[in-house]
Amino acid sequence: MPSTQVAGYSVSNTTPLNISLEEAVVNSKRSSSFLLHMMVMMDPQQIKSNETAKDAYQECLQLKDYLSEQLWSEFDTEGISSVQLALEELSQALNKYEMTSEMIEGEW
Repeated sequence: MPSTQVAGYSVSNTTPLNISLEEAVVNSKRSSSFLLHMMVMMDPQQIKSNETAKDAYQECLQLKDYLSEQLWSEFDTEGISSVQLALEELSQALNKYEMTSEMIEGEW
């Protein structure tokens, strides 16, 4: 399992994505936008059973985990800002999906 140096300590990378940080930021914007648009276009009852929505949700989760891990390796202000913005967009899409799923299940 690959690892990264953070504050002098070796930390294992847990998200198995083989993409650069820049690619992850671009992919996160695309994936979060796609998931949000799907949620708007679909009947809420279909969200839990729609495989494309599930896949988009899982991709957003992976990207969020990856960007959260990689944020520690970013040093310049612009890079940190772009990762934080991507994380906010992913969180918004993930929260909307999760709230809709919970609402359907009657937990909300």
